[in-house]
Amino acid sequence: PYCQNAGTASVTRTGTTNGTYSSTAGLTIDSTSGAVTLATSIAGTYKVTYTLAAGGGCAAVATTTSITITTLPAATINYTGSPYCHNAGTAPVTRTGTTGGTYSSTAGLTIDSTSGAVTLATSIAGTYKVTYTLGAGSGCPDVATTTSIIVNSLSVAPTGITATALAFCGPDTVTLTVTGGSIGSGSAWKWYSGSCGGIPVGTGASINIMVSETNTYFVRAEGTCNSTACASITVTINSQPTILISASNTNLVPGRKAILTAKVTPAIATNTTVWYRKGIVVPGATDLTLVVDVDELGNYKARTTTILGCTALSNEITLTTFQNSKLYIYPNPNDGHFTVRFYANSSQLGKSHLTIYASYGQKVYDKVFTMTAPYSSINVNVPRIAKGIYMLIVTDAANNTIIASGKVVIN
Repeated sequence: PYCQNAGTASVTRTGTTNGTYSSTAGLTIDSTSGAVTLATSIAGTYKVTYTLAAGGGCAAVATTTSITITTLPAATINYTGSPYCHNAGTAPVTRTGTTGGTYSSTAGLTIDSTSGAVTLATSIAGTYKVTYTLGAGSGCPDVATTTSIIVNSLSVAPTGITATALAFCGPDTVTLTVTGGSIGSGSAWKWYSGSCGGIPVGTGASINIMVSETNTYFVRAEGTCNSTACASITVTINSQPTILISASNTNLVPGRKAILTAKVTPAIATNTTVWYRKGIVVPGATDLTLVVDVDELGNYKARTTTILGCTALSNEITLTTFQNSKLYIYPNPNDGHFTVRFYANSSQLGKSHLTIYASYGQKVYDKVFTMTAPYSSINVNVPRIAKGIYMLIVTDAANNTIIASGKVVIN
C-alpha cells in the first residue's frame, strides 16, 4: 500500500511497451506512464488495467494489477482544563482524529500512555509538552501531534511571622515578615488585621504598617489553586506617658528656694521619675518634687518611665539668680559662727575681701576668700568676739570697690 502523502507511485512493467493504463474513478493515473498521483487520488484499492491495442493480426491484450492507497493518519489533542491545580485529580485529554496512538511527555508528568490522562497529584508542577504518536503502517510513516499542559503548584501555609518589635510605646511603624511556607502558582501573601481574612492591610512577604493600638495581624497565601491557613502575631501598643514640670519660682537668692513639681500622665504608682540638672542625674532625686536652692542653679528636666519601659522627657526649666547689693548673713544674730553670701558677677568671681568692723570702727576681722559662684558661701568663725552689732564690708581683691555690706548681731 501507498500512503496518500507519498507523492507518485510508479508502475513496474515487463513486456510489450506502448500500452495504455486505466482504472476506475478515484485514481489519478497517467494513461501513458501508469504513474499514480497519490495526493489527488481517493484512498482505497483499485484495479489498474494495462491494454495493448490490436494490430499485426493480433487481438488487443490486457493485463491487470491492484494498488492500495491509505489515508495519512491525523489527530489533534488538547487538555481543555489547562492550567490545572496540583490537587485537581485527573486531567483527561480531548482527542480528535485517528485512534490507537501513544501519549508521552517529559519527566515529571504522570501520564497514561494509552489514555493520555494525567495524574496531577503525582506530577511535578510545571509546563509540559504532550506528544500523541500514531505508529507507521499501511504505507504511512509515524505521525505525531503535540499540545501543552500546565500543572500549577499549591501554596503551603506559613509557619510564623517575625516583627521588628512586638511592643511599642505609643503609635509606631512595625515591619512584619512571613516565615516558612511557600506561595503556589499565581498566588501571593495576603495580610489582614483582626482576624484571618479580616481587614486587608497589605500584600507581599514583608509589609510596613503603622500601629496605633494593640492588634493581631494575620498572613496567608492566596491564589489560583488554594488559600492556606493563617499565621498570626500580636503587636502591643503600651501607653506612652507625658511629663510636664513647673517651678514655684525661677529666680533664687539665698534663703529663697524653688520647688520643682512634675506632673505625669497617666499617673501610675509604678512609674519611676529621675531629675536632671545640666543633663546630669541629680543623685537621689526620684520624687515628683525637687527642692532647689541658690547653690543648685541651672537647667532642669525630669524623665518618667513606666514599668513596661515607656519613657518621656519633660520640658526644661532654668533656675537663675539676680544681682543685688544685699549681704546675706545667717544665722543673724549668732555667737560668732555664721555664713555670709553676696552676689558676685562674672568679673567678681575669684578673690574677694571680707572685713568686719565693730560699731566704734575697729577692724576685728579681715580675710581674702575665693568666690566660685554668684552666691558662694563664706564661713566666718570669730568665737571670742564681744557681743554687739558689727558692720561687714565685702570688696574686690584689691580692696578698692565695695561689692556688698551688711550688719551682724553677736550675742
